[in-house]
Amino acid sequence: MDLEKSKERAREVTATLAAMLARVPARPLLLALAFSLVATFAVVLYWNPPVSLDDEPDKVRFFQIGTGAVGDEYFAVGERLAAAISRPAGSPRCERGLPCGVAGLVAVAKSSAGPVANVRAVSAGHFDSAIVAAPILDLATRGEAPFRGEKPFRDLRAIAGVYREAVYLAASRGANISSVAELRDMRVSIGLPGSGTQEAALKILAAHDLGRRTVNIWEHDTATAIDLILRGQLDAFFVVDALPSPVIRSIADRGSIDIVPIDSESAAKLTGANANFHLLAIPDGLYRFVPETATLGISMIWIVNESADAGLVHDIAEALFRRSNRIFLSTASMPGLLPGEPDEAAAQAILSLPVPLHEGAARYYREQGLLVDDIEQEPAG
Repeated sequence: MDLEKSKERAREVTATLAAMLARVPARPLLLALAFSLVATFAVVLYWNPPVSLDDEPDKVRFFQIGTGAVGDEYFAVGERLAAAISRPAGSPRCERGLPCGVAGLVAVAKSSAGPVANVRAVSAGHFDSAIVAAPILDLATRGEAPFRGEKPFRDLRAIAGVYREAVYLAASRGANISSVAELRDMRVSIGLPGSGTQEAALKILAAHDLGRRTVNIWEHDTATAIDLILRGQLDAFFVVDALPSPVIRSIADRGSIDIVPIDSESAAKLTGANANFHLLAIPDGLYRFVPETATLGISMIWIVNESADAGLVHDIAEALFRRSNRIFLSTASMPGLLPGEPDEAAAQAILSLPVPLHEGAARYYREQGLLVDDIEQEPAG
């Protein structure tokens, strides 16, 4: 069979598998990704085998990615990152247009207690890498709650900002809340202690001169908050989630909530270069009865320890932004992964980082012309 036709057939099969993957729900995503990755490599290997059976096999290296609870957004992101950068020993050589990870690398998404636990695990060397929301990472570098009493974590480095979530302030339709300032004296859930939602909510409230003394703060998970909203026992709740969010859609479709804009001058002060938040718009019609609404976005940062091998981190960054690997990353089910168009993704990934880039990642971005000097980045102050 003609070699070019073989490669073209492999590309078609890969694209088909990617389309199937995009329709898989989050919970069984690990199995789907594993199937897709193995099947892709099997097809390519069949049509384009190694040049020689005497080729020296790749050295196997395992690479852990700390995420969150199985089935949540962090875990789903970690699964996709693992699929994009893996290239098990015995895989075919990289060919133009075909997925290609890091030679000999087998990446694995590891469940965890969440971003706070991920910070500690990467610092202590229990995880090779992890995904942490920018506000949590910022608090870690300062040694502030939920890290109060611990030394500031100065050994964390970034590979990239890999995912973007939206901050939702959902208010009961009967509460007539139209701005953050109107939360004063209201019953508001800010999420569970130590969660990315709670840290984001507290920062937003503080920017508006609000806090536990001026707002009736409740600390519930999202499911409980929604139940209380429907019972009329809660006025509003914060949640940091995907855009679009199945949770928000489920309650918006009932016409039970308003999405409150987070767009005041006070909120704008939380954005900017190296800040923890960025401006984001919820499109008109994304949720039933919800017009276009300004809010804030939060980046998930993929971090490693500063002692991580620079060559490996460079190769991981390179694989992450390889165009042919986007079939594992950019899908309709997770549009926030690697935000921006393919040509903009790497530039977007180094915005709003609370910790410096790892030296290996920084070398990759310099090669792409995205970093103009060799001065190490400083965390947001």
